[in-house]
Amino acid sequence: MKRVLLFMMMMAVIIIHTACENNPNEVADNFKLGLDVNFLEYTAQVEIQDLEDGSYPENIKLTPVTDYGTAILNSAGERNFKVSGGSITLILNPMDRPQSANEVKSFDFIASAPGYQSSKVKVSFTENNKTVQIPVSLLNKTKESNGVSSVSEDANLSENELKESKILNFGNQTTKQTDGSVEVKAGTKFLNKSGEVLSGNSISMEVIDVDANTTNLAKVFPGGFADQSVSKNGNTERTSFLPMSYTSINMYVGTEEVKDFTESIEVKMEIDKNLYNPKTATKVKAGDQLALYSYELENGMWVYEKEVTISSVGNQLYANFETNHLTDYSIVAELPVCSDIFEINNPTQSNIQAKIELEIAGDTENRIYKIIEQNLVPGVNQIPYNGIGDNISLKLYTSGDVITVDNISCGESPAIEMPAPDSELLTITINIPCENVDLNIASYPIKYRKLGDTQWINGIIKDLTLESYEMEAGNTYEFQIEFDGQSYTYEELITSTDYQFNVDSELCSEIDF
Repeated sequence: MKRVLLFMMMMAVIIIHTACENNPNEVADNFKLGLDVNFLEYTAQVEIQDLEDGSYPENIKLTPVTDYGTAILNSAGERNFKVSGGSITLILNPMDRPQSANEVKSFDFIASAPGYQSSKVKVSFTENNKTVQIPVSLLNKTKESNGVSSVSEDANLSENELKESKILNFGNQTTKQTDGSVEVKAGTKFLNKSGEVLSGNSISMEVIDVDANTTNLAKVFPGGFADQSVSKNGNTERTSFLPMSYTSINMYVGTEEVKDFTESIEVKMEIDKNLYNPKTATKVKAGDQLALYSYELENGMWVYEKEVTISSVGNQLYANFETNHLTDYSIVAELPVCSDIFEINNPTQSNIQAKIELEIAGDTENRIYKIIEQNLVPGVNQIPYNGIGDNISLKLYTSGDVITVDNISCGESPAIEMPAPDSELLTITINIPCENVDLNIASYPIKYRKLGDTQWINGIIKDLTLESYEMEAGNTYEFQIEFDGQSYTYEELITSTDYQFNVDSELCSEIDF
């Protein structure tokens, strides 16, 4: 296994000089080592996990929403987006690299797995962000998660009409703060996306509802809270969302998905009375007007439906509306978009894995609205962000330290100095004793963890070295690399902080340079 992984590492990060003029498909066809180093200049590591426990779902599919041609490829330079062990490495064709500091190259995918709610995945590159990490959380429809309600029930059809009125209730559980219901009237017929009446003896109804004031919503809310491009009154606009609810409603007749109804359905969503409404600068209350949006996964855009007035029933607040189509719905407070950058200085000479949480203050507890995970390179890292409101907090988690910056104004660009890690830098150097070979080196993602740990740490192979403040000499570590739809894992006892990873010279002959 060790020799196999080394071979894959070499395929991922080295290249014979004579291939530099080839395009991805030519490279893959002409020789074994796979890729011109230019094709590894921009890389994205997409990691797809279960929302609740971080495990990797089985049979994950990553599907581009449109044909991007050869602009974005897998790590072997092919238009094959097979996910292995929850991970896939994507590369940007250098012909499509950003042409200016402000240009963003973005690609949309849909991540899906049996038993899970599908999720939109956006892969974006800029000149200042060439090696990106994209964590994706999929919500299991049957596994209990904090703040999540997932219910599914069947109802009988007679001559393709709903035989009796059906009310599907969600929420009402110990781990869930809010509840609600979906009511479908007797006599309703169900239509597919082409407007045709679906035929069958029964209909399956499914509702997934997520509490607004939970970190889980920040992980699964389509498009994120900040900087949404939305369709509103026939125009495309930019806005920021602060969701007060999120409910996904799905129905199926047999295997066909319901899109429309002959009769409107009634939806009731509870709004947590402790949520902060930035439009009124107080907690949300009866009489507040908020916006109702619907979301189509395929189009990847929220669509404005109408304004909804919050009403009270006893000690609870609700948003009530009727709709004649199925999709995801959210009641949101809309805010102006403010965009800027964080300048985070990494004072070391090594990449450092970091997680950034952005919060909006003003409700009972600070509310996370965005989570960023990436390696911070040595020197100043420019991290684009979108703010919500004028009271933003940042928490930076790195190498066991936590930095908090409070009271960031919308559009402000704070400079953040990371402390030097307390731990010693550990360097693993890959020595390749192959003669008469001109090697060009690129960056490539790798995962590692201490033997016995469950959480992987994301790293970067650069100049045939892996540097980390997270590893400690004297321990055995697992290493995993993904290449061309396959994951390769092995174990290694790291005996020093300057560990030499010597490749057997016989491997050079096996590769046949």
